Amino acid sequence: MPSAAKTPWIRYEQRIAAVMEYIHANLHESLSNDQLADVAHLSPYHWHRIYRAITGESAAATVKRSRLNKAAADLIRTDKAIEAIGKSVGYPEVHSFTRTFKAYYGVAPGQFRQANKMATEQDIASGNVAQKSYPVAVDTKPDMHLVGLWQEGDYMEIGQTFEKVMALCQMNGILPTDPLTVGVYYCDPDITITSYLRSFAGVVVDAATAPPNGLEYIQYNGGNFACMTHQGPYALLNQSYHWLYGCWLPDSGYSVRDQPCCEVYLKTPVNTDPADLLTQICLPIE
Repeated sequence: MPSAAKTPWIRYEQRIAAVMEYIHANLHESLSNDQLADVAHLSPYHWHRIYRAITGESAAATVKRSRLNKAAADLIRTDKAIEAIGKSVGYPEVHSFTRTFKAYYGVAPGQFRQANKMATEQDIASGNVAQKSYPVAVDTKPDMHLVGLWQEGDYMEIGQTFEKVMALCQMNGILPTDPLTVGVYYCDPDITITSYLRSFAGVVVDAATAPPNGLEYIQYNGGNFACMTHQGPYALLNQSYHWLYGCWLPDSGYSVRDQPCCEVYLKTPVNTDPADLLTQICLPIE
């Protein structure tokens, strides 16, 4: 039960969640500060400060990061024209999209697409992926107690679910000082229809922490894991999965356990350049 002093603050919960949903559903629109303040039903004079206090970044930063993350995923996973991708995420002029994308990812959209097209099963079979080498450590991990939210649909959209989880934890006073976020992924995106994909976005908490209204609790069982660290944008994570399953696992002497993989996010995209993001992929083994 929140204290009386926190109660007014928690009342912003649904408003902030509504804004986050609106942003991700309308990346093609202008999404001005006044427009988002109106969605939140808050005065433009106070809206920006409240959003930053709860989420840790400005609404403009959330919009930009969400737009460019979606653009990066579309560049890799689709054959859409670069101009069309830019328009779909709020950049009607291709020059503006190219300039902004390059400033964020370090290369122009076309170069990003060419360099990072996802590895296919034929690439793995032919040995092309094996040219890369990723360090893998076999480690024993304890149970993890997670408070968060379920998501159904595209794994590349789990970022918005994490944003809600972090905001709800912050407003309810259960966000750890140095929060560790974990995504649990229950389906193979290569063979599962996107709308049927199921995942859980969570924050590691003490076992005694009860989830507040709006959040759920799961226990992710510990045991032996093959752990590899992916460095770079989330849009390229599937390449690392292909390597782990297609190159490392067959020669490792291990078999997989009946438990879904999880990802431990060692850096936050709020204050980390995409090229410097670190994601630990944990494959349950025996």
